[in-house]
Parts: sequence; structure tokens; C-alpha cells
Amino acid sequence: MTKQMILDQDYIDSYSRDFSQIICDNHYTHKKYIRGQEIIELTHSYQLNLMVIRELFEDWQKQTDSFSKNPYFDFQDDVVKEALSTFMNVLSRAIKIEKIAFEPLLARAVGKTILLAVDPVNFMESVLEKEHKENASYVKELKKYIKWYPESWIPAAEEWAADSGSLFWKQKLYEGFEKESDDSPQPLALLSPLQEILTLNFDRLFKAIPEEAKSEVMAEEEKEVEEEPKHYIVEKTEVIAEPQEVESSIPIQEEEPPTEKQVETIDPSIVWAKFDAEENPYMKGSISHLKEGMGINQRIMFTKRLFQGNPDLMDQAIFELDATDSFFEAIDLLNRSFVLSLNWDIHSEEVTELLQLIFRKYDEV
Repeated sequence: MTKQMILDQDYIDSYSRDFSQIICDNHYTHKKYIRGQEIIELTHSYQLNLMVIRELFEDWQKQTDSFSKNPYFDFQDDVVKEALSTFMNVLSRAIKIEKIAFEPLLARAVGKTILLAVDPVNFMESVLEKEHKENASYVKELKKYIKWYPESWIPAAEEWAADSGSLFWKQKLYEGFEKESDDSPQPLALLSPLQEILTLNFDRLFKAIPEEAKSEVMAEEEKEVEEEPKHYIVEKTEVIAEPQEVESSIPIQEEEPPTEKQVETIDPSIVWAKFDAEENPYMKGSISHLKEGMGINQRIMFTKRLFQGNPDLMDQAIFELDATDSFFEAIDLLNRSFVLSLNWDIHSEEVTELLQLIFRKYDEV
């Protein structure tokens, strides 16, 4: 049985702390503070640098909100609001942070940058689910600081700002990432500037779901599995009403679920011959890892249509497929672990695209 996987937050946190320590040790060797412009130019990852600024202003906003709740003053007064706005603008140009305060700030920004790269849908969903006083201004700020995947998340964010009481924005968010171009940068490419500082082990980004957490997932799966037997019972009510006749006239094998017999498996020889005959140069371009050739829209399509909406299951499948030594071994893995158990239609578009990726990995072997 394939293990279900989740992001390993402990590894991400550990990497973020180590990364932050390296950067800070380097910067603070000859300096006591870091200032705004130095943060913008801190690393070769512009997105990470902006994420640091965003974290800084998020903390600042929390302090300001707390300050404005003081019961002795009228912070809704127009003069006070204008003065406070001027003060904040002036203060924003006077960033001056010591190492002890900046290092954990940077670590948080690194962790969020990694999440944005490898799991942008869930990251943006969590960002937009938080309550804010002025949604429109909040989205405006997000546009300043989050530069990856803009065409995928901005329409959803604007929908959220226009009507935060509706969940339509979530559907728009999922659709936005489904439409993401195959040419969109992959997490490996997006995070390459971080790799220049400290190697990020992509294989450690995910871990198996702990048994105590897995029980909840299994409980949900069991509910879904129970529905089909109920369906068969309804169809065979008359037979069940007479159990003696069932024992004498109905063979035992008729009680077995027919689903596996109805699901075709993939013939690797036929698939290889079909793709090998293709003259499309895209098909002939080999890849060393399946993730390299997988676009965001493909990732979402595979997750939704092949792996029951479970991104961790999909990631584990890709990891196991990458570990195979040949096209035929990879197809055997698909047949044994996924095609039958997940009831795949092997002639569907999503299965064909997954097979194309696997073929591209081995077409020069």
C-alpha cells in the first residue's frame, strides 16, 4: 500500500533556521544592523527578500493594531489617522534591525517562501483565509510582496476581496492553478537561489503521515468505501430478503466486487511503441526527474483526477516512479499500486499525460 505523505514542517523549519544563520553570520560580521535596502538585496531570490519585508510589516501591523486599541484616545479621528499614516511612512524608511531580531524573522520568511514554491495553492488559500479589516488594501499589499504565480492567485484574491463571504474565490484559486502554463517555473527552479546558500533536500520535504493522524484520513476513506456496498444491497434487495435462497443458489464469487475486473491495466509494450512512433519533438525531450517535466496544471490535474485530490499521495507516487530503473518497471508499479486500487481509466487524458512524462524519462535508455 502506498504511504500517504505530508510536508515535513520540521525539516522546513530546520532548513530555514540553518539558512538564516548562514545569511546573518555573513551580513553581521562587519555590521551591527541591517536596513531596508539591504534586505531588498539580501539574496538572489527577490521573492525571498520581499517575503522578509512582508513578515516585517505583518509584525508591525499587529503592533499598530494593538496600539490603536488604547481606550484613552480616538484613533478614528481624521487628524489622528492622517498623523499615524505619516508616522508609519516615515518609520518605514528607517528600518534598522539587529541580528537577534532579524534572524528569526528571516527564518520565517524562508519557510513561507519554500511553502509558496512547493505548495502554492494551499499557501495562498491559507493567506486569504485570514481575517482583515480592509480586504482590498490587503490584496494590494499581497501583490507587492508575492510575485510568484501571479496569474493564478490574483483573480481569486480579487474575488475574495470583493465578497469575502463567498467561497467562490477558492474555486477560482484552484482553477487558476489548473490553467497554469506548462512553461511556468517549477519549485526546483524557483528555489535555486536558496540552493546557492544551502542545499535543500527535496526528497526530505515530504514525510509519511503519522499513524495517529492517518487514522482520521482512513476513517474518511472508509466512509467513502461503505457507500458502494450500500448501493449493491439496494440493487439486490429481493435476494437479501431470502437468505436461504442466497446460500443455495448464489455462488460465492458473485459477492466479490466487480470493479477490479472492469479496470484495464496498462500494457507497457503497447504504450512504448505508441510514444516511440510519435514525431513530436516535445515527446522526445528526455527528463531526469518527473517533477522537472511536470507543469503546475498537470500537477493539479493528476492530483485531482488520478490521486483522489490527495497531493501527498501524488507526490509519493512520483517519488516511487522516479526511483524505478526502467519504463517497464515504472508501468508495473503503476499497475500494482494505483491503476486497480484507484480505478483509473487508462485511456483518459490524465493517464496519457502521465505516461508521456514517464516515457520522456526513459526514451533514451
